[in-house]
Amino acid sequence: MRRGFSVVAALLALLSVTKPSAQPAEHSALFEALKPGLFTVEVVDRVSNNKNAQGSAFLIDERGTMATNYHVVSEFVHHPERYTLRWRDSTGETGGLAVVGLDVVHDLALVRRDVPDPDDASHAFELAQGDPVMGSTVLALGNPFDIGISIVPGTYNGLLDNQFRKNIHFTGALNPGMSGGPAVDQDGRVIGINVAGAGNSVSFLVPVSNLRTLADEVDEVSGEPENNEQDRLADMRERAVERIKAHQGRMIDQLLAGDWSLESFGPLMIPREIQTWITCSGGGREPDEETPWRESHSNCTLNDRIFLSRTLDTGPLEIIFGWYSSDRLNEFQFAKVFEQNRFMPYNRTSDDDVTEFECREQWVRLDTIDDLPTKTSYCLRAYLDYPGLYDVLFIGRVLMNDSEAIHIHYTLAGVGRDDALRFHRHMLGALEWE
Repeated sequence: MRRGFSVVAALLALLSVTKPSAQPAEHSALFEALKPGLFTVEVVDRVSNNKNAQGSAFLIDERGTMATNYHVVSEFVHHPERYTLRWRDSTGETGGLAVVGLDVVHDLALVRRDVPDPDDASHAFELAQGDPVMGSTVLALGNPFDIGISIVPGTYNGLLDNQFRKNIHFTGALNPGMSGGPAVDQDGRVIGINVAGAGNSVSFLVPVSNLRTLADEVDEVSGEPENNEQDRLADMRERAVERIKAHQGRMIDQLLAGDWSLESFGPLMIPREIQTWITCSGGGREPDEETPWRESHSNCTLNDRIFLSRTLDTGPLEIIFGWYSSDRLNEFQFAKVFEQNRFMPYNRTSDDDVTEFECREQWVRLDTIDDLPTKTSYCLRAYLDYPGLYDVLFIGRVLMNDSEAIHIHYTLAGVGRDDALRFHRHMLGALEWE
């Protein structure tokens, strides 16, 4: 019996070694077939003629249209007077590119060759019509670190639950330079577009359905007369504002329709994971000699960021509740500790991207929390290059007595004024004392 078992084990071991060897061979053949449709996109400084940024791209039609990420070409979109765009293929040939379509919400861009190649039709990638099977092999292609067009095998793990804007979880190593390249199934059909890596073979893809939508939009306006390049890009940025406002409006619609059932938090009843894509955590600390007060926090976030430029992102949401109490501080000391809490917006900006916050401060009485006097600050700041978008920062402080207090804080990023007010009213109207 032992000898028979050894033979079976040896055969199984041999199969485990020899079977996968066919798969790399298949991948190699597929890679060679797809390679002519793969490109590097370069953002080039007009003065020095040096690269400022680069990513990957792939052909999608016979007109020389290529798909890539918006963040790959964003510097050119914002500063066409300083940069140009060019493509480079795997043989080293180069040429000019024009941006013909943007979807900043899903980090997609369509660019087109100045002069289409007769072979573009045969080298264009096929876009998949459905989703892969969970756990199936996916191959990501691109130019990591500008070392040459490469192929990275990985696994399809479905759409992310913790995002409102759904990306694909890809178990494979996407590296800088691969952004904008295609991720294909084993038949070579595009199922997603490389967008980001998080290390340890955790990476993300934009679903191909978003690319099909953008390509259809570009086709609808392809017959319109073209303005000069700077005007066309300005028009695209204006359309980006409406797209972001609509996206954020849908997000707020779903938030308001979510689960606002309340849970205990000290003396207050608060909402927590209102939707599946809201993640909550909490913490606190007990009094000690240096900090003679008790402190607890509940922090709920949507960390789903829309890239706008190297210094600006938008889209995330943060909701924080704090509860403080102390039996060792007098009323003036306690009030000072409580008032010193500082709150920051949740998205990345620079002084060149947004205005200063303009705040309206007032004392109000919220009937949902027993008409206790509440000191509120409702603050707005505007996006300079995206008129109509705002960040909102709200703080409400309630000093319940000489030794107990709560604060209510939230930030919204990249919303219209009306949607901001809808969320604000619903948020404050949902709170209760326990």
